[in-house]
Amino acid sequence: MSSACNEAPTIWPALPDPKSINRLVFGAYYEEDIYDQACRVLPAAMRAFWWRVPEQMAQRNLIFVHVPRAAGTSISRALYGEGCTHHYSARYYRTVHPKLWARAQSFAVLRDPFDRFASAYAFVRAGGTPSCRLSDVFARQTAHVVTVDDYLSFLEDREPLDLDFVMRPQSWFVCDGDTVLVRNLFLYGEDDDALAAWLAPHGVGPVPWLNRSSRIALLLNPAQRRRIARLYAQDFVLIESVRAGRARQREDAFHAAGIAAE
Repeated sequence: MSSACNEAPTIWPALPDPKSINRLVFGAYYEEDIYDQACRVLPAAMRAFWWRVPEQMAQRNLIFVHVPRAAGTSISRALYGEGCTHHYSARYYRTVHPKLWARAQSFAVLRDPFDRFASAYAFVRAGGTPSCRLSDVFARQTAHVVTVDDYLSFLEDREPLDLDFVMRPQSWFVCDGDTVLVRNLFLYGEDDDALAAWLAPHGVGPVPWLNRSSRIALLLNPAQRRRIARLYAQDFVLIESVRAGRARQREDAFHAAGIAAE
């Protein structure tokens, strides 16, 4: 028998996590963040990447800014198909394709910050969903998270680029600083009928709810709620502004109906 039969199998070294390589080279884990940073530093040069905006967005003249944990996967697939589930910010679309951004309708769906926090916490604890796994790098970083306070401490110690998309403020996706860039904002669970009516002319029917996470019942204590309020302060302001706008629309419609009835 050949001595080769007794040789130990060759063990190849594990390849580095691509996101860890991104972080080392570009200072960000995700491809979307690399482009987002480039848009801030070299906005004119980034216009050469206009072709990276999905063709379906240009065809529909409709840009959906996908905020994670707010039914975004379902809407994105209904509008653009399987290959367009990304988390690019409004800043990115505005910079790389300013002509499309200027002429197209843009919209996003936001979620009550406490409710979204519970969804994100469940997502992280479960390592993602069957259709969307938590990135390996963040699965390792959050392996110690077993309580809400563990998760809050993890979030409080990091900047947005240090976090997975599900952990970031919603304002990070739809704003540039304090300025809201997205033209049309809808609230998950509150504006469902309004969103359905708004999407209907674009040929989108009832949207199936994809990428659900198994919810963990959370009873947040006052201290935890205060910590969440500090972490997502801009989101709370943003959500309340959308609610106030909806209330004004209802008042205007009621007033107009009253005048018409006179």
